[in-house]
Amino acid sequence: MFSLKRETDYAVQLIQFLSDKKGKKFKSLREFSEKSEISFWFLQKIARKLAIAGIIKAEQGVNGGYKLNVQAKTLNLYKVFEVMEGKQAFTPCLKDENFPCAGKGKNCCLKAISSKLNKEIIKALQKVKIN
Repeated sequence: MFSLKRETDYAVQLIQFLSDKKGKKFKSLREFSEKSEISFWFLQKIARKLAIAGIIKAEQGVNGGYKLNVQAKTLNLYKVFEVMEGKQAFTPCLKDENFPCAGKGKNCCLKAISSKLNKEIIKALQKVKIN
């Protein structure tokens, strides 16, 4: 089911922090943690997911930290949502093809309606730019 978890909300906040005018240099996750009052350890988990997806880049060392690996204007809420929470759908049978449909066999009208709704929700989330 579609719902934004706290983790996704924090991921968007982190991306916005990293995407300011000086987005070319690495920024401290600890600094963002202190400013936002979000747990440093929770932010590390979020940053790791974003780095694996290629959205941010991590660098160790004195001048290290995190920075955006993509242009902020190309990021949308759906991309971040999908990275943080995985594939989501309005009904379970749209998320997993092996999930038993509510209707028996080919007579599931809910799946057809939900599929349209699912596509519209995804389109709407893709229109929401992060920065």
